[in-house]
Formats: sequence, structure tokens, C-alpha cells
Amino acid sequence: MVKPTLLAFHGSGSNSTIHTVQLARLARFLRPHFEIESLSAPIPSSPGPGILPFFEGCGPYYRWIPPNDALAAATATPGTGPANAPTTLALQTLLIDTVTRITSSGGKVVGLLGFSQGTRVVVGLLKAAQIRAALVDADGDPKDLEWLKDIKFGVSTCSSFPPPLVPASVLDAVAASGLDEGKQKEMLEAKIAMPTLHVLGNQDEWRWAGKLLVESAFGIDLENQGEVVKGKSGVYEFNMGHHYPVQPEDTKKVADWVLGTWEGVKNTV
Repeated sequence: MVKPTLLAFHGSGSNSTIHTVQLARLARFLRPHFEIESLSAPIPSSPGPGILPFFEGCGPYYRWIPPNDALAAATATPGTGPANAPTTLALQTLLIDTVTRITSSGGKVVGLLGFSQGTRVVVGLLKAAQIRAALVDADGDPKDLEWLKDIKFGVSTCSSFPPPLVPASVLDAVAASGLDEGKQKEMLEAKIAMPTLHVLGNQDEWRWAGKLLVESAFGIDLENQGEVVKGKSGVYEFNMGHHYPVQPEDTKKVADWVLGTWEGVKNTV
């Protein structure tokens, strides 16, 4: 029996090997249930925050978006930018090719794990899967978006700036859908309802950026959010900096949410 797959997306100035090391604590709980495939971004980069000195000599290093795009997102006034940003062609190709390869081997990509800048990819794919479902409900036939159909949940750790990175082909499909302008706008600007766990560090110097992504893309008020429920979106804020949880009890809480959420949705895949 082929296990379902989780795709993992590293932070800026990192790579898939480094990310696999960073994910090791969480992966220990998840690997009995999932394959975890960590991808390397397509854009060369200098080492990112927190990479040196521990991962010195572990390059080459990569990023998901060009530096100028990251700077524009970091300096934008909250609420004034677009609800979504299109991926580069190289990133979209990487995503489609990866999912297609896994499904052609009998697997299914059912969930996403992202850290720092990689969370923009995770959130963009969740938004894309939601848009695809909405197009299907609107009697559309987005055949080119079939690769998104099995994605059911995500985990976003130390989130980056909004907006989410949505595959350009998904945005093109909305424009070509024949829906009126109002319906298209509603579809593109809808808050993400797909189950997503946001893991934030209360000592993370970039917490403010993650807060913006959580609030703008998911409509979650961090000051008034309720209990974190498996199968629903929520936020765990741990006593940590810009890294994955280190305390065993924190890691287990994240893993329990993933396993509980998967249990609730696996019959829909």
C-alpha cells in the first residue's frame, strides 16, 4: 500500500536537504503514516536567516520568489496588496511535475508542510485547491487543475508575508471560466477554509509577518481565536524563535493535529 504524500517547502536561502534535517522531529511522528517529500526551490540564493553557521557548506541554497518580490511584500502596507500573487513559471512547473510524478506512481499528495518563505507556497496551494473546487462547483471543467484535487490540509510554521503564491494557471482558469467579474472576484478573495495549522513562535522576530498572512488569508483573529480543533484551521503559538518546535510536547501537538485532521478527510481522497 502506497502511503499518502506530504510535500514540504523550506525557507528562504535553504534547500530540501537542510529542510529534511529541520523537519526531523516532526517527521518522526508522521513518517509511519505519510511519505514526506521535501522540495528545493528553483531560484538560487545566498544562505537565509538562521542557516549559518550550522549549515555552512550545505549549499547550494535556494528561494521560492525573487528577492525584489520578497522586498515588495515585506514593505507593502497591510491590506493594500493583492489577495494572491502568481508563482513564477519555474515554480509552477516544479509543483505540477512533482505531483504528476507521485500520482503516476500510485501515490497522492494530500497535505503540505511549509516553513518561513515556504509557507507562501503552502498557503498558495491551499488557496489553489479551494479555487479549483469552487470552479468545479460552478459547473466548470478545469482539467488542467486536476493535480490539485487531493490536497486537503497544510501546516504553516513561522509564516512569511502575504500574499500567498498561487499557481498562475489557477488564476488563468478563473479568468477563463466565463463567470461574471463579481463571482471571479469573490472566488479569488475568499478566505481559505481548508484545514491549516499555523505554528508561530512568540520569540520570532518575523512573527508580525506571519500574523499578517494568517489574518489576511484565513481571517483568523490571533487575539480572539478559539481552541485549536483537528480538522479545522487554528494557531499554536509556542515559546520559540524562527524555527520548528523543539520541545517534544509541542512537536507532538502539531503531529496530533495532522494525524487527526487526516483521519477526518482521508475518505474524501
